[in-house]
Amino acid sequence: MRALVLAGSPTPTAEDLAQEAFARTFRHWRRVRQGTNPPGYVYRVAFRLLHKRGALPTTPLDDAALPTAGPEDAAVSRADLEDALRAMPPRRRACAVLWFALGLTPTEAAEALRIAPGTVRKQLELARAALRLRLADQSGRPTAGGS
Repeated sequence: MRALVLAGSPTPTAEDLAQEAFARTFRHWRRVRQGTNPPGYVYRVAFRLLHKRGALPTTPLDDAALPTAGPEDAAVSRADLEDALRAMPPRRRACAVLWFALGLTPTEAAEALRIAPGTVRKQLELARAALRLRLADQSGRPTAGGS
């Protein structure tokens, strides 16, 4: 449920989607439990359901600029990370959550989101750049790229 919320789903919707994903997985449990990644299967089902509900876009998104950083802090708190994820376009946020938070490979994330693995890798590259920029803004230090 937390992954769905981080991907941009409202909490009540995320709860419903998570329950539905577990129910659908349970129907196929004999086959799923013998697979290489049963938890990944549940995440794929959940993100496919999220996609069907229209919460994830089906067309490419523009690279949206991040809003200006809030008060500068020495360390980034969990709330700051969630804010950084919320500032990302939905597809980028979904890719980042599946990769950073859940540990799926770009290929597994692509499968879950029904997009090309190259698209996931590009979105992850943009997500990392956005997070680096946000961390640099909050710490007051320039990024390694010299910006």
